Amino acid sequence: MKKIFFLAIVLFSAVSCRDFLEHEPVEAISITTQLATKKGVLEALNGAYNQLRDNHFTEAAYTYGDLQSGNLKYPPNTSGTISVPVRVDNAYQFDDQPSASKLKDYYTNSYQVINNLNLILQYVDKLTDATSQEINEIKAEALALRAFVHFQLLKYYGQNYTYTPDASHLGIVYNIAPLKVGVDFPSRRTTAEAFDLLEKDITEALSLVQTQHAIPAGESINFMNPAAVKTLAAEIALWKNDWSKAYQYAGEIITESGLSLTPKNEFLSKWALSEMILYFANTTENQSHTANLYNFKTSTNRSSYVASEDIYNLYTSDDLRKQLFETQNLKTSVTGSSQSNLPYYFTKKYKVQNYSPVYRLSLVYFIRAEASLHQGNALQALEDVNAIRNRAGLPSLTQISMDVLLEEKRKEFVFENQYFFDLMRNHKNIIRNNGCIANNCSPSYPNNRFVLPIPQESVMINSNMKQNPGY
Repeated sequence: MKKIFFLAIVLFSAVSCRDFLEHEPVEAISITTQLATKKGVLEALNGAYNQLRDNHFTEAAYTYGDLQSGNLKYPPNTSGTISVPVRVDNAYQFDDQPSASKLKDYYTNSYQVINNLNLILQYVDKLTDATSQEINEIKAEALALRAFVHFQLLKYYGQNYTYTPDASHLGIVYNIAPLKVGVDFPSRRTTAEAFDLLEKDITEALSLVQTQHAIPAGESINFMNPAAVKTLAAEIALWKNDWSKAYQYAGEIITESGLSLTPKNEFLSKWALSEMILYFANTTENQSHTANLYNFKTSTNRSSYVASEDIYNLYTSDDLRKQLFETQNLKTSVTGSSQSNLPYYFTKKYKVQNYSPVYRLSLVYFIRAEASLHQGNALQALEDVNAIRNRAGLPSLTQISMDVLLEEKRKEFVFENQYFFDLMRNHKNIIRNNGCIANNCSPSYPNNRFVLPIPQESVMINSNMKQNPGY
């Protein structure tokens, strides 16, 4: 794996280190030569995985779903002062600036990943040293990754699917071919059009995916394996309010993937490892992004984020998940020069296992539960939610509603970048109480600022690019 990773970095240093909107990435002879062989294409695919991992788990992007929704607050620094990290300050205020967006790199790097995947898809069918099965698997993984990255961009930069009755509001640029600067000036598609393309990519990926992953290293769980592709399909369907497809895909994963929820007696020692569907592998040189982001190591080496009491107080004393918090009493400036030692709740999820999770089976249970509830099948929704509760040592619920389901999902996925996006899909207001130091702690839905601004450089370079309303 280490050798492939190194070669992939060499390959993509020519096409990925700069903004694709500023530099043409597609016609270099070295790329044509590199992608003419199976070995070269696999090196490129491996490079895309590593590039995606490094981008997906950046601080501003991966804390977003918890920070904006009130799951996170800030602990004091070593002097006792609490402040907003500059890396997320404007986004936290729901006031990210197009000219200085804290997620600018996330946006541009996402399109770099997409462009590199499009290069792979452009060349893979021309391979003469790969079998048809190998070509199909490479295409399946590249298509699934392309859908995944576009889908994440939609979450951050486009309002939810039902923001307008016909999803005619602005979505994102959806690129299905490499771009050439000075030639290609793509426009943002409507959200409906973007979801059509998402479904097209993921449906084709499902039809091509093989049981053996393309890159001859690592484990299937590190790549877009069949269960991961289907989980993405289920999540896309859920976001589109296509309840029948979401239910179908989720049910097939639960009953046919061979995966099962982490058992109750292993939950604290293994957390989610045994139920993991997809996680991006880390090299020995590059440890878990999530561990670096959230772990408490020492009093002088601590993460910048802890759980707010808004979420922490939802756990009852008999909930096993409460034991996945690490309480640290830290010196805190209260009023004036007064200081007290106050409790702060760090997560232990990323101390249990050192990896960067993308999909785990618990999410699929919640997808099926939500789809079931919308289809009037409350019994199935209860069964799926109770499977998660029972694993946490809690008794079964006897009634279920969407608000109850969202709260149960909130407790299961804190520190996993979920809750804000669930609130937006369901047209909910934001409520940030404990520890909120923003100018606006509880903005109401609908709101222009519930999506991020397109970075100003992209608007200036591309005459067809439209900025999000309100920016």
